[in-house]
Amino acid sequence: MAMRKRSLLTVIGVVFLVLVMTGLALAFDKVRFAVISDPHISIPQQKGVSDGFKLGLKTVMLTESAVAQINKIPNLHFVLVGGDLTQDAEPWNVDEVRRILDELKVPYFVVLGNHDLSRVPHEKKDQPVTLSKYTVAGAFVGRSGGMVPGMTYYSHPLAKDLVLIALDASRAQVFSPEADLNDYGGKIDPGQMRWLEGVLKANQKKTIILLTHHNLVPWGEGDKANHNNYGWFRMDNADEVRALLKKYGVKLVFSGHRHISTRYQQIDGTYFFVHPALSTYPMRYTVYELTPQELSWEVKNVPALADVWELAKKNFMDNKWWRGPDQPDTPEGNQKYLEFYESPGTMKGKIAYR
Repeated sequence: MAMRKRSLLTVIGVVFLVLVMTGLALAFDKVRFAVISDPHISIPQQKGVSDGFKLGLKTVMLTESAVAQINKIPNLHFVLVGGDLTQDAEPWNVDEVRRILDELKVPYFVVLGNHDLSRVPHEKKDQPVTLSKYTVAGAFVGRSGGMVPGMTYYSHPLAKDLVLIALDASRAQVFSPEADLNDYGGKIDPGQMRWLEGVLKANQKKTIILLTHHNLVPWGEGDKANHNNYGWFRMDNADEVRALLKKYGVKLVFSGHRHISTRYQQIDGTYFFVHPALSTYPMRYTVYELTPQELSWEVKNVPALADVWELAKKNFMDNKWWRGPDQPDTPEGNQKYLEFYESPGTMKGKIAYR
């Protein structure tokens, strides 16, 4: 009788252990979320706003359209916003992007981009204002989630054992006469690196999504060769940051800045995703489903009238700076240019990362 009781207790113990381990592995079942990036909000009535490669006059409409569509997604948990929220950190544009994002029915989490601090001289603006990136970040404190007073980067729980880490790679705080107005690169400074390692160490057993505007990997030959200063798209100390992510087993990194359609690279067990801009052709956002074992996604076009799409594509094709070294203005080069930005083969996908 005692032997049978001990055997029963052993079985119960094994079952309990399996349940505990399963519970740890499946801390969250499934989350659905959207990623938007680079809205570059610019109120049309203000000085210097026009439709070029970025559809400045249409940014409010395009972002509102994306938000309206995202609000129709069933069982959505949150939205990530990958930076370059504004044209150049003008206070009226900060207010406007905040107003639009506040229309989301789920929490949203932002990071700052290189355009979310003012690099524009005063004489080119309607009003003599220069915003610190801390002022821009402060506008989102207490709005939905994420930003905390006095900081421009943060971590935030998204679900049980699912954590968001949002970085700030912008180099400067405000415009100064000595600043290089044409420098849009990024770097994680030493203080933020120490903070990042501390957060990663404290959350080693959790699933982490790292959100950053600047990229940690190159996305084309032009990026690698610094064609047209394309090194701006990648953090200066990207290798150092990637080594830290590898050390702590981070699986997912989301970025914007490059204005190309969603795709990924896998390096040392980390999946690096880049996302399209709302403000430039091909004007898209991405919907994800995440479980402890896999990530799937579908890329969506922002709803807009046909003439808006025609203008966006025309301005895109006419632009020379955004063309890579293998994308000249020739029939073959134009095809490569379109395929690189549209990335038709990555509109849907799935990866198993554990």
